[in-house]
Amino acid sequence: MSSLHRDDVFIAGGQPTTTYVDREDQDIERMLARAIATPNQVVSLAGPTKTGKTVLCKKVLSKRDYVWIDGGKIKVANDFWETVRSELSIPIENSITQGSESSISAEGSIPFVTTAGGSHLSSKSATETFKIDSMSRALEYMTNERIILVVDDFHYIPSDVRTDIMRNVKGAVFNGLKVLLLSVTHRVFDAIKAESELTGRFTTVTLPHWTKNDLKQIPLKGFEALGVNCDDTLIEKLCDEAQENPFLMQKFCWEICYDCEIERKKLLGKHEIPITYDFEKMCKKLAHDAGLPIYKKLAAGPQSRRVREKRPLKAGGDVDIYEATLLAIAQTGPKSTIKYDELRDVMNNLLHDMMPQKQEITSALKQLTKISHDSHDIGGESAIDWNDDSREVTIADPYLRFYLRWQVRKNAE
Repeated sequence: MSSLHRDDVFIAGGQPTTTYVDREDQDIERMLARAIATPNQVVSLAGPTKTGKTVLCKKVLSKRDYVWIDGGKIKVANDFWETVRSELSIPIENSITQGSESSISAEGSIPFVTTAGGSHLSSKSATETFKIDSMSRALEYMTNERIILVVDDFHYIPSDVRTDIMRNVKGAVFNGLKVLLLSVTHRVFDAIKAESELTGRFTTVTLPHWTKNDLKQIPLKGFEALGVNCDDTLIEKLCDEAQENPFLMQKFCWEICYDCEIERKKLLGKHEIPITYDFEKMCKKLAHDAGLPIYKKLAAGPQSRRVREKRPLKAGGDVDIYEATLLAIAQTGPKSTIKYDELRDVMNNLLHDMMPQKQEITSALKQLTKISHDSHDIGGESAIDWNDDSREVTIADPYLRFYLRWQVRKNAE
């Protein structure tokens, strides 16, 4: 049997096995499993973008049937129920054949099938003759068959559609349907806002932040599997720059292995990461490759027939309101969440004069949020989210934060 390849060890954006970190000391898997097992509850799993919500869910649900719906692709309620119906292979009308469940394997487990949409369902054949709406049939089928409804990026669904969906599932939850909603931490209560009658039937599991020790497990496990010696100083740097994010840590380690031409464990001896490895060059390259498309879209701002007013920077050059806002965000660290007052103070220190008014800054943040949501497919995640109620902006995408850190802030220093 051949040794593991680096692509099977360091997996950014997939389901890691060798480098999976269960954070057992925080009992995260058990907390989620318990919440899902609790009867008649909608479960909300919240955590920052790319911090392992999907990985955790698929690990905990690996022996269960579930329908997986991407909230970022839902624009109207009918889209949602048609997607659910399609994932369940429920016919729209007339006949389909109803048969028995597929035979149990020699090991005693029912075979599972993963659909194109990412759902995980035991193999079945079925036929019926009926004509019924997708929503009613889907809710009845999932409840009877104990199939869990999982909605990823629930917060991306338009608010009126969220309200529709939650009102529709409320009765089914009372009858035993399991519903699991994934969202970013600052949007965890969107389900309650959508349907107030769910109060009391709503359980929240919030992923704790990844500590340096948590993140360190990824390179330690992965480098050991590939037979790699890596200096502790470099691993510390990786932890410092990973934005508390396992996704970025996986990517760092893969990039280092690629740069050092490490694919598999050696038959004899170990691979060595040179002490002279250019960590800063790797960070700048990764930031450019991953964050530039998102940044360019945001910095361009919304389409406008008018030429935007330029404001002079103290360091030289000039920028429009969108570039000034992004530069100010970068100068905060960038932090993942920034209060409006802090952002305004930073902007005031950057600009020579012509400081924008309060409404100009909030308008720019709202436009950046809209561009980010509309450009969801660029980076796979919405990058910026302005919350009018809390008066703070969340930089949800770690790749955008990484770009602002290594391309925007570094260049301005």
